[in-house]
Amino acid sequence: MGFFDKILKGAVDAIDNAAAKNSNGPTGLKDLFNQAMDKKDEAINGSSSTSTASSKPSTATSSTNSSRRSNCAYTRPTYTTPQEVLDTASIPAKPSRKIEFEVFDGENAEIRVKVTFNLSGDFLETAGDVHYLASYLPTIDDDYDADYSDSNTPLFGVLDVDDEIIYNMAEKFDKGGVPENAMMFLPVNDMGPRARFKAKVENRGKIEYFYYCPLYDYMPDFKTCFTVSYTHNVVGTPLEKKLMAAVDETVRTMQREVVSTEDRPFR
Repeated sequence: MGFFDKILKGAVDAIDNAAAKNSNGPTGLKDLFNQAMDKKDEAINGSSSTSTASSKPSTATSSTNSSRRSNCAYTRPTYTTPQEVLDTASIPAKPSRKIEFEVFDGENAEIRVKVTFNLSGDFLETAGDVHYLASYLPTIDDDYDADYSDSNTPLFGVLDVDDEIIYNMAEKFDKGGVPENAMMFLPVNDMGPRARFKAKVENRGKIEYFYYCPLYDYMPDFKTCFTVSYTHNVVGTPLEKKLMAAVDETVRTMQREVVSTEDRPFR
């Protein structure tokens, strides 16, 4: 133990002793100090300041690098849908409304295409950098904050996928393969010419139920999906069925119409 470490240990002992004299009980600082010293010694030479050599496991596979990697491992946050939201599954869905947006197709994005579909009134439009985004808010009317965002609230979206998991599934399907590692996967042939398959995957700490529906004829790298994401505790509940039914409706009613062809070269 170095000089500076001894000073720190002395300060910790003094604080614990003072707490004991005042009947405040142990502060736990000694344990924290010893743990910190263990980490330091392990980082330097793989030894522990509070363990003897005979008590340490003798394995040739342990290494400082693996210890550092485990200490820095990223843990995704845990999301949970509140019970009051789960209970809304018993509330009849609000009447659906027609949603509309446009995309540009063609070799130089010169073809203007209008896309329309019906979406359950339980979803209200939310600001987002995708074709369309809406939060599941069945108990709120249209007078709300369009910038509303809550990671525990189910979210519907139509987007050109940039996520590796879903993009790779669509790419593999386009090449005649069968996507793997999905919670559910089913080719679709009765939901219009644009719907290729539907699937359910675990992605970024949540569950996503989606349809792969390419909207572009000339840009195959753009993989468009109609999707709803929700937390793990929604799986297997009546709310999950309600959310999935809403996505089913959007795909079943989706229409793609060429509006015009314009001089719109890429720059």
